[in-house]
Formats: sequence, structure tokens, C-alpha cells
Amino acid sequence: MNKRAFSLLEVILASAMFVVFSVGAIATILRGLNLNRLGSEYTVATQYAAEGIEAARSIKNQAFVNLANSAGTGITKTGAVWTFSGANNVLDKYTRVISIADVYRDGSGNVVASGGTLDPNSKDVTSTVSWNFATGKNESISSTSYFTNWKAPFSKGGLLAYGNGGTTSDALMYKTFDGSAWSAAAAMADVDTGSTNKYARIIRVYASPTRNEKIAISRHYNGTTQWIYAQVFNGTSWGNVIQLSTWTAATFLDVQNFGGDYQANGNFAVVYSDNTTTPKMNYWNGATWATATSLNVLSTGIPIHIRVAARPTSNELMAVFLNAGSDTLTEYNNGAGYATANWSAVTSHAVNTVLNTKRIMDFQWSTNTPLNGVLIYAAATTAKIITGRVWVANGTGGGAWGTAVTSAAQTNNLGALNLANRPGANEMEACDKDALATPTIPCRKLTFAGNVITWVTPTNPIVAAATDTGIQLSYDIASEGQTGAYVLMVYSDNTAVPKFKKFTPGTTTWDAAATTITTTPYTLGIVKTVRMINRSDTDDMMVAMTDANLDLYTLMWDGTNNIMYTTPAGLAFTQHGIAGSAITDFWYDFAWDQF
Repeated sequence: MNKRAFSLLEVILASAMFVVFSVGAIATILRGLNLNRLGSEYTVATQYAAEGIEAARSIKNQAFVNLANSAGTGITKTGAVWTFSGANNVLDKYTRVISIADVYRDGSGNVVASGGTLDPNSKDVTSTVSWNFATGKNESISSTSYFTNWKAPFSKGGLLAYGNGGTTSDALMYKTFDGSAWSAAAAMADVDTGSTNKYARIIRVYASPTRNEKIAISRHYNGTTQWIYAQVFNGTSWGNVIQLSTWTAATFLDVQNFGGDYQANGNFAVVYSDNTTTPKMNYWNGATWATATSLNVLSTGIPIHIRVAARPTSNELMAVFLNAGSDTLTEYNNGAGYATANWSAVTSHAVNTVLNTKRIMDFQWSTNTPLNGVLIYAAATTAKIITGRVWVANGTGGGAWGTAVTSAAQTNNLGALNLANRPGANEMEACDKDALATPTIPCRKLTFAGNVITWVTPTNPIVAAATDTGIQLSYDIASEGQTGAYVLMVYSDNTAVPKFKKFTPGTTTWDAAATTITTTPYTLGIVKTVRMINRSDTDDMMVAMTDANLDLYTLMWDGTNNIMYTTPAGLAFTQHGIAGSAITDFWYDFAWDQF
């Protein structure tokens, strides 16, 4: 009896002990399973956070100015290119947010959480991934990196190309720029080894963002015949010369009847005139030139001025023409190829405008809203106003033009037009050299929302009360490429001393007084042409100009201190070629390295 009772008690105790130990074991197993799942989810979240950092790094490498401060943004990929988009990314159960903030440093250069001095060439980028692990239990993980604008301010270089044979030689020269000093002048490829009298009238240089390469397009004349050539710089030497077109004519010598741009796929596309009403195009794929193809016919006249611009991070192309009939026309390439079928039908914007010898049109893609581009031109019966239209791309190879909107009338008829694109805002500045015997340079500001333009007349709108005569652009405008804090105009006031003025977008005001540019130790003739090329990763700009002596000069704008550089010597006023071809031509160009 006692043994039986003891056995029953033993069973009860054993059962209790089994339950206790089983519950502990089960709890331990469940904790282990949860830890394994949490570890697995942390691994996935870490990968998403790392992808956010690497995508931001890719966007920074496209242009440091792309790293605008943000409390939270997502990313998206178009083709092979990352861009910021939206407020976050939802990835199954995970949400990723990327934040971008300024960096401040102490006197020793160390990053500090508060106080210190702003470092304009650094950004704090954080990629945070959060998710719900279980009811009432949220998890998150962050990855932070400091991105620096390692190419700023002086390390980024470029290339200057120019004609140096006057009107007797086809000599083309170039110099490379290492960010602070110029190389010695060297010869570019000979466009035609059979003759030497094809002197250069126009040169444009384009830089590849995907390889160490630049392309120069040049137009030449020998007194009876004109040619358009292209050649490629591989980072060491020039070659792969191709004749794009030729025709016999002694007219329209002072115009740029070609235009080109690099596409996201790495190809360089060029559209040009062969003195017919059908524009032609060709492209370079990094190894060979293709066979020429045709765009759609401009039935009212041969193209005289051509402007071509690739939509940012895409293969799509906008081509703008001012033709011999004084008409402003456009065609759009869908980015899928180069055949005639890949180009849209011709859109006519203006018919029989004031004149065709001046480039009374311009087009710029917005860097702030890359699906939008702005066209400005002179309408047929309104020679004293600028007309603007916004192209809204649909992202799949097409798009549509918005309604034409006109500016307030200026006092005199329009002349050559220029647009400056301000980063970080849907805003551009438009100026022209009017048709007075001694021209003035009036300016306006335009903003756009969607496909609608609004024109604003700034304070001090007549930037130059007098500039050099002639059909050429004796001024240029460019926005500081990183902050957009100022738009700069360098111009001729019909003297041998170049001037500049600043436009402040925030107050919509041009400087009332001009600042004189020091040209020591050189004595210039009257300043004739000006070309400005800004850097997208800093607020610095290269300024090139020519004078009545057909000499070529450069200097650099210091976008940090808002003055012209005086040191080092390569950034100060520097003479280059001394044998240009014509005072009304741009027989020179400069391009910043993009790769």
C-alpha cells in the first residue's frame, strides 16, 4: 500500500518536473527560432541599407550637387542610373529612407555634431531601414557614410580646343587643364591631310561621362566650300576623324549648324546640316562612327542654327532648329535608335521670325526636374518679346509641349538668345543681345510648374547698356552649378575691358554696377565673344573670350568667394591662341572632364 502511494507520488512529481523542463525547453527553442528569424531579417535589412548608401554614392558621382539636403527620400533606377525619388522605398515588409545633411568641422577638420564650420564639399548620408518584427515590436537599422566632393575645388580638369591658323591654315590646337594649370599647346588631328587651307570657323567640345573621352565637332571654310568634321580624344591623343558633310557656299559662315550630346548609353549623337532641308545625324559608340541617317524634313529651309540636348539620364534627344526661312522647329528622338522613324514629326513653333543670322532660340533641360525642358524663341510677329514653352517628357520616349507663354516686351527687337539653368529650382534666366546699332543686353527670369511658364522682369533688367556690335554673342550667362546662388554674366561693353555682373535669384536682382575684370599683363582689343562653362560639382566656372585681335583668353570664376581667381596662374587671366579666324565666330570651346 505504501509502495503504491509512493509510486503514485513519484509519477506526479516526475510529471511536474517534465512539464517544467518541457516548458523551459520549448521557450528556449522558441527564443532560438525568434533570434534566428531576427538575425535573418537584420541581414536583409542591412543589405537594403547598404544598397541605399551605394545608390546615393552613384548619384553623388554623377554630380555632387545632386546631394541636396533631405530629411527623407527614396531612390529609383532608370536603366543603369540611380536617382532620388519619392519619400521612401517600400521593399516587401521593409521601408528604407535616405537622409542627407550638411557636415560641420572644427578647426582641426574633425566632424562635429554641433558648432563648427560648414564643409560645402561633404555630406552626411544615412540609409535607414525599418520593419515590424512582431506585434508591438518594430526594428530598424541604419548605415551612415560621409560623402566628399573629392574633385573640388581644383582637381577637376578639362580641355580647351581652338583654331590657330587664322584664315590660311586648318590648324587646330588644344590644351589640357589639370584644375590649376594649363598644359603646353599641342596639335589636334589634321581634319584633311590633303590640304591646309580649311580654316576653322566653329568648334564645340563635348565630354563623355562614361569614359575618358572628348569629341570635337568643327566647321571649316576655304573661301568657297564648307565642311563639318568630327574627331575623338581618347585621353591621350586625337583620332577617328570623320567628315560629316560638305557643301559649296559663301553664306551663313558665322552660325553653328550642328549640335551634339552624350546619351546615357554612352553614345555621342550629333545632328548637323549638309545644306539641305533634311538634317542628318551620326553617332559614335566609343569605338566607331556609324553611317549617317536622316531626320524628318524641315520643308521651309535648311537648318542654320542647331541645338541638341540629351534628356538627363536617358537616351532621348531634343533637336532645335532655326532654319533659313527664319522658322523655329523641333524634333524629338525617342531614345530607342537613330533611324528616321525614331524621330518625332517636326513641330513648328515660330514662322518667319525677325532674322536667321542670329541664334534667336535656345533650349535647356532642367537639372531640377529632368523630365522638363524649356525652349525659348522669337515669335513671328512679336520681335520684342521672348516666347517660352515647356517640354514634358513622359519617360518612355515621348512627351508634349505646353502652351506658349510670352514675356513682357522689351524696348528693342530681340537678338541672340541665351538660357541659364539654375540647379535646385524650376527656374532659368533668359537674356538677349538686342538689335540696336549699339546693342544692349536685357534679361528676364522664368519659372515653370508642370508645363506652364511664368515670366518675371528682374530689377536692373538691362544688364549692359552697350555691347559690341555684330551678330555674335558678345556675352554669356551661367548659373553656379552647385548652389545656384548666383547667375553670372560676363560681357563686352564695347571696350577692351571685359565686365561681369551677378544675378541673385532670391531677390530677382541684377547688380546695378558692373565689376571690371583685370586683364593684366595683356592688352586686349575690343572684346568680341564670350563663352562660360560652369562646373556641376562646384560653383566655379570657366570663362573664355576673344577680342578684336583674334586672341583667345580664359579665366576662372571663384564661386566660393564670388570673385575672379587671381591665383594660381592657370586660373587667372591667361592668353592662349593668337590666330583666330573671325571676330564673329566661336572658333574655340572648353569642356570640363566628366569621367
